[in-house]
Amino acid sequence: MSAELFVALRTEELPARFVAQAAQGLAQGVLALLKGIDHGPVRTWAAPRHIAVSVSEVAAGKPVEEQLVTGPPEAAAFRDGQPTRAAEGFARGRGIAVEDLEIVDGPKGRVVAARVKTGGEQTREVVAAGLAEAILGISFQKTMRWADRPERWARPIHEIVALYDGQLIEAEVAGVPTGQRTLGHRLFAEPFEVDGAGSWLAGLRNRRVEADRDARRRTIAAQLRALSSELGCTVLDEDELLDEVQDLVEWPVTITAAFDRSLLDLPPRLLVESMKVHQRVFPLLKDGALQATFLVVTNQPYATDPEVAQVIAEGNRKVLAARFHDARFFYAEDRKHSLETHAEKLAGMQWIRKGGTMADKQARVARLSRELAPLLGADSTLAGRAGALCKADLATQMVGEFPELQGHVGMLLARLQGEEADVAEAIEAHYLPTGSGDSPPRSPEGRAVALADRIDTLTGCFARGLKPKGSADPLGLRRAANGVVAIVLDAGLRTELAALLALSEEDGGEELVPFVLARARAAWREAHATDVVDAVLATGDTDLVALDARIRALTGLSGTEDFEALRTTFKRVLNITKEHASTVYVASALPEAAERDLHAAFEEQRQEVAARAAELDYPGALAALLRLRPAVDRFFDEVFVMDEDLQVRANRLGLLRSIGQAFDRIADLTKLAS
Repeated sequence: MSAELFVALRTEELPARFVAQAAQGLAQGVLALLKGIDHGPVRTWAAPRHIAVSVSEVAAGKPVEEQLVTGPPEAAAFRDGQPTRAAEGFARGRGIAVEDLEIVDGPKGRVVAARVKTGGEQTREVVAAGLAEAILGISFQKTMRWADRPERWARPIHEIVALYDGQLIEAEVAGVPTGQRTLGHRLFAEPFEVDGAGSWLAGLRNRRVEADRDARRRTIAAQLRALSSELGCTVLDEDELLDEVQDLVEWPVTITAAFDRSLLDLPPRLLVESMKVHQRVFPLLKDGALQATFLVVTNQPYATDPEVAQVIAEGNRKVLAARFHDARFFYAEDRKHSLETHAEKLAGMQWIRKGGTMADKQARVARLSRELAPLLGADSTLAGRAGALCKADLATQMVGEFPELQGHVGMLLARLQGEEADVAEAIEAHYLPTGSGDSPPRSPEGRAVALADRIDTLTGCFARGLKPKGSADPLGLRRAANGVVAIVLDAGLRTELAALLALSEEDGGEELVPFVLARARAAWREAHATDVVDAVLATGDTDLVALDARIRALTGLSGTEDFEALRTTFKRVLNITKEHASTVYVASALPEAAERDLHAAFEEQRQEVAARAAELDYPGALAALLRLRPAVDRFFDEVFVMDEDLQVRANRLGLLRSIGQAFDRIADLTKLAS
C-alpha cells in the first residue's frame, strides 16, 4: 500500500523572507522522517500564513529486513553444552532468547549468530513520533517564543494538519494538536475539512488564499502589466520587488494610487527607495520620468470594489506623503551645510570596536584612493577628494532617516557645492558592488575609492582579529572581499593580492590573502567546473586577472579532444616528474632521437607560450603547448625515462620537468578530474 502524506501549518504571518524557507525546511524535515520508507515526488506550498508539503506514494512502513549477526566463538559461548555469560550477553543485546542463537561458520571458525529483524516501523507511527522535531527543527535567522511555551519558531503556530491516506496522524507540536481543519484568509474565516493536498488547496482558494507561490507571482505580474499599460507607463524594477511582495500577500489585488505631484521635486531615488523599501509599492515611469502615480499590491480580496480600493489608496498616499514631507525637510536642512561640515561629525561616530572613528576611516580611504588611482587609470587628485568626502553623508539627517541612500545623498550634496562630476559620481559609486549580480563602479575614480574602502575594511578588521566565524559575518567581510574581487577583475588590475592589500596602513595578516582567494574561488565555481578552478588556483598565483583568464581558457578547452590530451599526455609528464624539482638538463647529452626532437619542439614553442601568457592570451598559450603532444607521445613510446644511468635519468627528467613547469604556470593539470 502507498498513499499521500500531507502536512500543513497555519501560523501567524511570516516575514516575507521566511516564507519559502519555511516550506523548504518543512519538506526537508518530513523527508528525514521518511528515511528508509519508499515514497514518490515531493511538492511544497507557501503563503504568509500557510505552509504545506505533500509526499506522494508513501509506503505504509519500512520494509522488514533480516540480518545474520555473528558473535563470540562457539567455544566461548557454550561450555559443556551450557550457554556462558558471553552467549547470554550477546543474545540479550540482540533482543532474542539464548535458545534462538545459531552456530555458523565464521572466517576463523565456528561462532554463535543471531537472526535480527530490522524495519517494519509504520509510517503513521514514524511521522507521529518525529513531527515535532521536523517542524521545530526548521532553521530561521530569527525566532520567537509565544504564550508560555518554551519552544521557539519564526512565528506562533496555530494549526497543524497531518494526514496519511487522508486519515489523521495524531501528534502534538508546541502544544498544538494535529487536526483535519484549517482556515483561509482572515476575512473568510470559516473553517473547512482537509483530507489531502487537493482539498487543502481548493479550500484555501475558496477562502481567498493562493498557496502556490508561482501562481501568486504570475497573478501579480499580470495585474501590474495590465494597470501600468492602462496608464501608459512601465513598472520600475518589477522583478526585484516581486520577489518580496509575492510573499507578503495571500490573495493579491493590485490597485492604483498617487501622491502629490509637487513632491516630485525631491531626488527621484529617494522617492523610489521609500516606495519600494518602506511601502513595498511599485513606482511607475513614463518616458523615463518617475510618476506620482504608483501601484499597490494589496492582500484585500474586496479591493476590486472601487470604494475599498480608494480607501487603501488614500492610506498609502498619506503614509508616503508623510515620509516624503519629512524627507523634504531633512534634505533642505542638509543642504544648508557643506560636506566638509557634515564630515566633522564623523569624529564622533565609531567605525568598529578598537578601530577608531569614521573620520579616521575616511582619511585612510582618501590616502589609499590616491595611491590606487594610477593603477586604475584614475586621477589621483579627484580620487583622493572623493575618498575624503565619501563617508560625510553618514552624518546627514537624510541618511539617518533613509540609510539606503548613503552615497547617493553624498553625491547630491557634492554636486550642489560644485564638486567635479567625477568626484560626485565616485562618492555614490564607492558602495558598489553592493551584492551578488551588482556591477562595480564604472568610473576609474569610483573604482579607486570603492577598492580603497574595501581594502581598508578587510585589513583593519583582520588586524584586530575580527574575522568571520562560521556563517556569521556581522561586519560584511565576505561581501567586502567579493567587492575586491569584482572590482579588480572588472578593472583588469594586474597585481598580486598580497601587494595590493599591503598598500593599506593596516596589516591584515597571513590569513587575509587566502580569505579573499576563497571568495574568488566561490565566484569562479558558480560559472566554471570545480576541478578547472582548483587546477588553476593550485599554481599559487594570486593575480586575480591572470587566474581568471586561465580559468576561462581551460573552460573553453574543456569537452574537446585537446582537453583530453591535457588530462592524459601531459598529466603523465607532471606525474613522472613530481619528485624531480630541477629543470636543468643538457640538450647535447640527450642520446635518443625522440628526446632530442622533444627538446627541439619545446624550444620552438617556449617563447610563444611565454609571450602569449604575458598578454593573457591563454588559449593561445595552451594551443602552443598542445603542439608538443606528438613529440611527448613519441618520447614516452621510445624512451625509458628511469634509466639505470642516474645522469641520463636526471637529464630526461629535467627536460620533462621544464615542459611541466610551462604547464604549471597555467594550471596544475593533476587536479583535473579524470
